[in-house]
Amino acid sequence: IGARMLRRWIEKPLMDAAEINARLEAVECLANQFIVRDELRDHLKRVYDLERLAGKIAYGSANARDLLALASSLAAVPAIRELLAGSGSGTLAALAAGLDECRDVREWIDAAIDEEAPATIREGGMIKAGYNEQLDKYREAGSSGKMWMAELERLEREATGIKSLKLGYNKVFGYYIEVTKANLHLLPEGRYERKQTLANAERFVTPELKEKEALILEAEERIVSLEYELFTELRERIAGEIVRLQLLADVLAQADALQSLAEVSATRGYVRPVITEGYRLGITDGRHPVVEAVLKEERFVANDTELSEERGSVLLITGPNMAGKSTYMRQVALIVIMAQIGCFVPAKAAEIP
Repeated sequence: IGARMLRRWIEKPLMDAAEINARLEAVECLANQFIVRDELRDHLKRVYDLERLAGKIAYGSANARDLLALASSLAAVPAIRELLAGSGSGTLAALAAGLDECRDVREWIDAAIDEEAPATIREGGMIKAGYNEQLDKYREAGSSGKMWMAELERLEREATGIKSLKLGYNKVFGYYIEVTKANLHLLPEGRYERKQTLANAERFVTPELKEKEALILEAEERIVSLEYELFTELRERIAGEIVRLQLLADVLAQADALQSLAEVSATRGYVRPVITEGYRLGITDGRHPVVEAVLKEERFVANDTELSEERGSVLLITGPNMAGKSTYMRQVALIVIMAQIGCFVPAKAAEIP
């Protein structure tokens, strides 16, 4: 979200000096406080793309993992708010004041969604134990049935003397008792009902096994159905808070973009430009930010620029091919755009009208 915010700022530089200076004030504050900036970056790294998460929730396409990502993001918000409020910046304090932690939304998700929830919402395994009484009853029925199955396997091994006898399940035949062909002669006549013949084994069922299977499968079916119902109900409840989540995403995106401008300003030795309502454009020892960033061993040679009513409003730039004319012009343009999005600029000093 911070990257998209930064792109919007670059595409639409500010035209109001007060708004530009408000951003510059925040950038200066963060650029001068490495620890605050570093902590803010660490907490922002815990925030997922809230704009897209909110969109998926609004359109009803969010799954349980999306809600967990939302809860994880919201858990980082209190620390971010505290850092912004205590940074010493009026601009950042104003962002903190308008920051809704959406604590209720996080509590809803924490209470309902299991941390190990699958990506699909149609197979169960999403809802925590204790969230819904009826769901817990279905789960208990399914669990006790499976314990009964395990006990049945043990008893049948003892009764037949076949240690390799096993109880299995597949979606086509349901639950079955499997005996290898080498041990078929040990089975008492009429003990089981034949169900399926394999190359090396036979599969059987009993009336009691089929009855228990029906109970287990019914419980599992109801578990999946109820979990889906509970999940969609929660998702719709959160969808009712989309406006709050979008406003929160916007504040966090601004904080992320501002700390990013502060980071690059501090690490690359940029200076705060002076924004005026006048006419003069004055840059001392200006540098091309992109060329300078890609140069490894070489140093970028700085250039001055002045356009004013006294000195003239046009510069005539001449020179042979590859002399750097376009680089110089783009350098000036980029410095102006950087200043008007609220970033420090690559120069010794800069006055931007």
